[in-house]
Amino acid sequence: MTTEYISNSQSDHGRSEELQWARIFAGGDAVQGMIVVFLQKMCAAFHEFEPAYQAGGLNESALPHFRQRLAGRVGVVLAAMDNNGLHDLSGYTELARLQQVALQAGSLRDLADMAEPIHQANHIVTDALEA
Repeated sequence: MTTEYISNSQSDHGRSEELQWARIFAGGDAVQGMIVVFLQKMCAAFHEFEPAYQAGGLNESALPHFRQRLAGRVGVVLAAMDNNGLHDLSGYTELARLQQVALQAGSLRDLADMAEPIHQANHIVTDALEA
């Protein structure tokens, strides 16, 4: 069994992210590993929501549902950070702010526009975990 992770990503950015996650997991810190898992689930939810919205596959009447679901994904990360004493880690405050933005979104477009800010906050937290 190999101990070096080989990325399948076609982009430099994707490869860099995957290798960073692999380094964190390889470090053996369960808390850091779980934060990365929750961050990726959060990021994936927003990154899947955005193209679904862009493709016209979502109905504006579902806004309350998606506000709660997407804010809930952020909440899982925040709770895990709180429960494990990481509330002072870089990126925590930005995630808390973005959770409020999601809860107060006035449209599905507002939620779709959050994909990149969520992704950037993910990077801040992940970088802080690895530091």
